[in-house]
Amino acid sequence: MPRTWSVVAPFFYSGPSDQWIDNHVHDDRWAFQKIARAPSRDNWHARSKRATGLTTWIDYWKQSRRAFPASGVITVFPQLALTAAAQKQLFRWNVPIIAWTFNLGQFPGGWKRAAARTLLRGVDRIIVHSTGEVDRVSEFLDARPGTVEFVPLQRAPIPIEASEDTRSPFIVAMGSANRDYETFFKAAELTGLPCKVVASPLSIEGLRIPDNVSVESGLDYSACHRLVQRSRFSVVPLLDPEIASGQVTVIESMRMNRAVISTESIGTTDYIRTGLSGVLVPPQDPQALAQAMLELWEDQSLRGAYADKARRFAETSLSDAAAAAALTRIMSAVELQG
Repeated sequence: MPRTWSVVAPFFYSGPSDQWIDNHVHDDRWAFQKIARAPSRDNWHARSKRATGLTTWIDYWKQSRRAFPASGVITVFPQLALTAAAQKQLFRWNVPIIAWTFNLGQFPGGWKRAAARTLLRGVDRIIVHSTGEVDRVSEFLDARPGTVEFVPLQRAPIPIEASEDTRSPFIVAMGSANRDYETFFKAAELTGLPCKVVASPLSIEGLRIPDNVSVESGLDYSACHRLVQRSRFSVVPLLDPEIASGQVTVIESMRMNRAVISTESIGTTDYIRTGLSGVLVPPQDPQALAQAMLELWEDQSLRGAYADKARRFAETSLSDAAAAAALTRIMSAVELQG
């Protein structure tokens, strides 16, 4: 009889869109049950605040409570890892917990750090999506050796609904988290090349937008994907190189066969190899970014080579199947440890 693991994610609402890596695990040893959030709550995908409010914490507490009992629990994002780990200790559940996508971003100090260290001792494996986070998260949590592990972030294949706009070509930059649009705007102005930006108003607030850059916000996923597919290539400018961010935009661009230029950071070095699958530029360096943009704009064969290598890398190493293989290996390991 298969052992049943609970999967707890903030974007589960008991509907057909509740898809995750477990859907790609085909192993008779395990079965999975998805634990959904309360249907009356606001949509996680449409959240507008970075900080987690009290109501949302209560939501997460109730959701993770329904994950027990089980043979094991997999949480997605740090908040649910904390609530599940707290309940494991409080109710003395003797089950392993795997905390997937433990993307802290900022590392708090004081009582928050002390609370995280205490609660997360009950977590058997913490999964991050950049090698640069392994040591940082391990030190922050004072975790046992081997607890924090790097697994590449994965993205499913994206339907190709548009082709490159050769009549009115443009460069696209999108996303809001940790984005450095000040540097991007300066670089775009230096090049004079047509650019389109999709970002929240807050992420560009107070910045002067050059005449050759147009800005949009509020586009849905499909519209964003079509814009990338119509672009000549994608740029992901990042503000703080010590924060792991931008991976989703980078990987999705790769999935859509687009070359990528990004800021060199702990979130991008595992996904882009300069001169092979894209270009990494130094942080807050408009001249270097402008030079990379001009070179890629003018060299079609180079763009094609980068895009092809990036697409093949994403298909083999950043796919749902690759992530499912990693999940299978980690589940086996934590069960053996128990």
